[in-house]
Parts: sequence; C-alpha cells; structure tokens
Amino acid sequence: MQYLCEKQLTAGEVTYHPGEIIPDGVILPERSGKLIKSGYISELNLEIPENPESGQEKVFTEKEVDAMIADAVAEAEKNNEKRLAELQVYAAELQEIESGLTRTVQISVKSASDGENEQITAIPAKPEEIQQVFSILQMNAEEGAKAIAEVTSENVLILLHAADSRKTIKNAAKEQEDKLFLVGDDSNESSKGNEITGTNTVGADT
Repeated sequence: MQYLCEKQLTAGEVTYHPGEIIPDGVILPERSGKLIKSGYISELNLEIPENPESGQEKVFTEKEVDAMIADAVAEAEKNNEKRLAELQVYAAELQEIESGLTRTVQISVKSASDGENEQITAIPAKPEEIQQVFSILQMNAEEGAKAIAEVTSENVLILLHAADSRKTIKNAAKEQEDKLFLVGDDSNESSKGNEITGTNTVGADT
C-alpha cells in the first residue's frame, strides 16, 4: 500500500517530506499502524474496491490523484500553521512572564537602633543594587557621599545606612532618602515602612 507523508520521516534509507507519496512496500505492515497513529503517514487509496456497473476495479485518473494529494497537503499545511501559531503564542507568553520576573536577594537589616524596639526588616535588593552598595562601601567618605547624592534606589540607601559605620555615609544616605521621599515617587510608596532612622551612630570617617 502507498502512503502519504504527513511529517518528515526516513524509511528505507530515503527521507520523505510532507506531501510526498511513499511507494508500496517501503513501510512495513507492522509499522504502518504506529506511524499512522503518530501522524507521520496516512493511507493513500488510489483504487476503489469495485465498480458496481462492470464488477471491475477502477483506477483514479492522474488528475484525481493530484487533487487528492493537493487536498491532503493543504490539510497538513493548515494543521502545521495552526500548531505554529499556537507555539508562537505560547512563546510570547513565556517571554512576557520571563521579562516580568526580577531576581532579588532578601537582606535583613536593622530598621531602628533604640535597644528593645530594634526591628529587623527584609530588603528585597536586586543584584545591581547590591553591586552599587559594595562599590560605595569601597570609596572613602567624601567620594561615597558624592556617589550617594546620585543614588535613586531607596534599597541602596537603606543598605548603606545599615552596613557602613561612617557617620558621613550614614548622614548622606539619610539626606538622599529624605530627598527621594519628598519627591513623592509613587514607585517607592510601598517602602515607606523601611525609611532610614537613627543617623547619630558614632563612627570614624575614613
């Protein structure tokens, strides 16, 4: 029996592509059922069992065969286009989800320094914010204060205030945080509970 190739496959050391006819004898009977179920091939009947008028088998004309093949190929292409469209939608959704995900590191800091009322606050810092904090920590007090004046991330300012013992750095972080708060940036509204407090920690500037 001849078959119509629906998906690319190799049989008898020959690669067949969708729309091509696989000659009789290439596909073994014991494999045909599995390949049909998997959608790799479909049966291609070029003959009808019996002509009621003559009692003889009738062979389709070349034009009829071409039309049958064209219909089968069109149906296969339609299914492939549908699958491709579904995959493109799925890929777009994955990309949108992935782009919306931002990796953060939870860093615990003290939000107050008045003894018993001391509280620990978790700051969700992004990798680039942590990098900026370490960069400023390695500067001297004067350079650090200048760099802090350009900081726009409240998380960076909170981490600097908590990690750096130098009074100049602490005061600069607090002043910059106050400026950002006064600007009224809506993106920082959820962080009001993490405002820097207590800027009178004694520490030698270096």
